[in-house]
Formats: sequence, structure tokens, C-alpha cells
Amino acid sequence: MDGKSIELPESMAGLETHDKVFDLVRRFLDRGARIIDLGAGQGAFSKRLAELGHEVVAVDSDPANWKVPGIDVLNIDLDTEFAAGIGRGGFDAVVAIEIVEHVENPFGFAREAAKLLKPGGLFFLTTPNVEAVSSRLIFLYTGRLKHFGAWETVRPAHITPIFRWKLGMLLAEAGFEIVEEGFNRYEHKTGTNIKGRIAGIAARALDPFLKGEKGGECRIVVARRTN
Repeated sequence: MDGKSIELPESMAGLETHDKVFDLVRRFLDRGARIIDLGAGQGAFSKRLAELGHEVVAVDSDPANWKVPGIDVLNIDLDTEFAAGIGRGGFDAVVAIEIVEHVENPFGFAREAAKLLKPGGLFFLTTPNVEAVSSRLIFLYTGRLKHFGAWETVRPAHITPIFRWKLGMLLAEAGFEIVEEGFNRYEHKTGTNIKGRIAGIAARALDPFLKGEKGGECRIVVARRTN
């Protein structure tokens, strides 16, 4: 040892999101699957996949932040037709954890993800749940959705909110069928100050009376390529 500490990759996803997706990967995929991790950041989830015994290729638009030696990371802009630069039809699974809300064209993103997969391949996708009760309260008060505040929507951050109906549409049009849906956690908080605490109380009171996909903080979907 040279005395230098090893800097481990950090997750930029919501609390419990990596754990929930990891559990789904273990349930749906056999050991040794070939997986591509889109928008892999520092490599926290790619590292977990590799440790589970999968073959991992990571993609990020800023690989300078990469902190996982031994795993390939490709410098590719996900606002492009990125499948051509990666290899069509070669993967058992695509992972995109809190990425689709960052891209300009979610429909195009889903089509490109489908091109990467073998027939029957799986797409593990997460995105902030803008239909949550707390998000509706924030919109009522500020005109903005939760996770899409003024400072959260500076490019290349959260620029495209994805409602459940839109998610179902873009996946279906890209040739996917949804096989599993869930959330990272059920969360009513809208902040830690007095306004946030009051909003949390109001959200709990309103929850039973509201319709729609009001579940957890971050939506998690597993979809299978059908064509």
C-alpha cells in the first residue's frame, strides 16, 4: 500500500434507488449477463453489477468523473443516436437510473435503448415520480414539479418530466412491454424547513383523495423488448 486512500464512486440517485434496481437485476437476470449502464456517472452501480458477476459496459458524457478501474466507460452523448457507437443487439439488459429526465427526447432515448438489446432483453429504467402527492403540492404553490425546481433544471440536469402515461407510451412505441413497476420509497416530504414540514402533513392528508400514479418518490420500471 502506498498510503493513498481509494476514492469510491458515489451514487447520484435517490435514496434506496440503487438497492431496489439491484434487487430487480438479481431477480430477472442470471449471472454473467451482458449489461450496459447508461449515464453511469462515477460508476457506483456499474461496480455493483460487476461484483455480481455480470459483464458491464458503462456510458457517460463526462467520463472524467469515472472511478471504477477495470470497467470500460464510453464517452457518448445520450442526446444522439447513441446505439450506433455502442453496438446493436449485443446486450441482455440496459440500465438507465435517473437518466431519461435529463435527455431532450425520451422517445428517441427509448428507441436507442431498444436497439442495444437482444430480443427479449430487459430495460431497467427509473425517473423521478412527478405525480407524487408532494410534487403536486409543489406545483400548486410554485408552478414547478418536485425535482424540477429552478436550480434543478439547468442543463444538463432535469429537463424532461416523465409522467406515467408518457412512460408507458414511449416504452410501447420503442417495442417494450412493462413487466414490473415500483418505487424506491414512499415519500411525502417537500423540504426540511417549516414550509416543507407543513406540506408533508398536507400531503398525507390529501393522499387518500387523489387519483393517479401518486406512489413513491422515484418510479422504477422493468420493461422487456418484444421485437
